[in-house]
Amino acid sequence: MNCIRKIFPVFAVAFVVLVGCSDNAKVANGTGSEAGETEVVAITFTKPNGEPLSRGIARFWTMHDDGMTIVDADTLNEDGAIGVEKIDERVFLVEASLGDSLSAMRWIPTKNVKTQVVKTGMTATLKGSIASRGRFVQDASVRVLDKQTRTDENGVFVIENVPEGVHYAFVEGDFGKFAYQLQTGSEETPATNNIDIGDSVFTVIEDFENWENRRTLIGKSFGQGWWFICTDSLQGGGSRVSGGLDDNRILVVGDSAKDGHSLHLIFDIDVETEGHYGVAGFAIGDDFDEKDMPSFYDLRATKAISFDAKGSGRIYLQITKRGPEGEREYHETASLELSEDWQHFTITADDFGTELVAVNTLNFMVNRDCELFLDNIRLDGISPSTWPSLGMEF
Repeated sequence: MNCIRKIFPVFAVAFVVLVGCSDNAKVANGTGSEAGETEVVAITFTKPNGEPLSRGIARFWTMHDDGMTIVDADTLNEDGAIGVEKIDERVFLVEASLGDSLSAMRWIPTKNVKTQVVKTGMTATLKGSIASRGRFVQDASVRVLDKQTRTDENGVFVIENVPEGVHYAFVEGDFGKFAYQLQTGSEETPATNNIDIGDSVFTVIEDFENWENRRTLIGKSFGQGWWFICTDSLQGGGSRVSGGLDDNRILVVGDSAKDGHSLHLIFDIDVETEGHYGVAGFAIGDDFDEKDMPSFYDLRATKAISFDAKGSGRIYLQITKRGPEGEREYHETASLELSEDWQHFTITADDFGTELVAVNTLNFMVNRDCELFLDNIRLDGISPSTWPSLGMEF
């Protein structure tokens, strides 16, 4: 049975951690012989100007295959704060709002030992469309948090007044029920949420649409998943890459792109450098040694890691994972030859020669000159709704 409790912090500053709770759990107030017996996480919501979100409404969600469930809700105190005991899930979503104007959300890890400060912003709008094999789907249900709408005759849906960020949407119709990741946008930078219903379940790692802060799409949800692009020049070698993460020219559109935006890199590899290489990769979770959020994910349910790519030259995939003794392990596939036309590649655990358990990064690597166009990286066989449960701790 899930358990969640709310405790308004007594002091402005407190050191708090999370533990399992029970019906007889006690509130820790930092004094007395029982101080520390009940450990909580203190969450404070602030307005954009730094003022507290006084008397806002906070809600606590868990996610499962069929949707999001509110496990508790209450009003923030005058300091915009609330204290929460651990629930049974590994992470939970806390969301707070003040009417239809200000809102924010954040996934909170149950092992986090720090207080959480969440800055609210103006509520946002989710817009998108749903198609099935290229044809618009009318009257499909789209549910995000506790808001629900249906698609019009052009497959278009709009959900207003939601917190800014990446949401998990549950889409249902004659085709079945699937979970997808959707991003909010603004008038200046509208988000692209065009869903093409398929027969398979998958989680999108990156599609390069609305690629802000250089995080992966899945990483935006939890504050993880940073991309990195580098060569052996970091070790004094002579290899170079055409653009870095701060160079917007590494994203292409139009005829060169697969869908909307695609990543484009040109690697100039100095084969005279010992151990020469070029890489574009990302952490699936936190850094290998960080503890705030899971650094490793159990991807054994993955049927394949798939992506679209074209270009010239050869690439190979590498994963880093944690071995049984806590050591780093590196596993690579055989090389894949690119062509001038887009190809859809599917890589299985057998291609890496290892189980996809305790995975930390996925890297697209080259050891010869290569031009790479990349798009639509995803985990086939894993629903986004199961992602929070896949994080691993050691």
